Amino acid sequence: MPDTGKTAAAREDATRPKRETMSTFPIRHAEPGDAAALHAILTSDHVVAGTMRLPHAALATTEARLAPQPDRVQLVALLDGEVAGFAEVLTQFGNPRACHAAVLNMIVTREDRCRSGVGTALLEAVLDLADNHWGLRRLGLTVWADNDTAIRLYQRFGFVEEGKHGAYVRAGPGFKDALTMARLR
Repeated sequence: MPDTGKTAAAREDATRPKRETMSTFPIRHAEPGDAAALHAILTSDHVVAGTMRLPHAALATTEARLAPQPDRVQLVALLDGEVAGFAEVLTQFGNPRACHAAVLNMIVTREDRCRSGVGTALLEAVLDLADNHWGLRRLGLTVWADNDTAIRLYQRFGFVEEGKHGAYVRAGPGFKDALTMARLR
């Protein structure tokens, strides 16, 4: 077989979905009608491995998650009219001493859209809300210490590591560490 000159990484990149711009992924608030598509994302193996989610969760848990709550903001990214990703921010606007801060609870994508720009588009939308509408001083998050892709994304947008939590989450027969990160303005 002739040598094409491509490295293994280049061959792998060729199989990934093309990276899109934010405008390619319309962002809107999550709606109850998104429950089935979102449930498929939230129960997929790669999301269960990277979050506190449990496998085999009932659809009713996702439907309940989408019920309106005053301190929860949920966004979806769309691709061809279908949910391709989800972001959730937990705010504290009702608490005068903490209304300057929020927690990015999760950004997840369909497995076939990993590393395609969906997560970036969702994070850009969250940061636009945080900076230009909510006036947040602090946006924090927790990420598994072995999730290099997510850590690089967060660092690219100004998040810095604040601490490490050993044995933070059960992962199969063992445990994973987690990093606490935040973006301060």
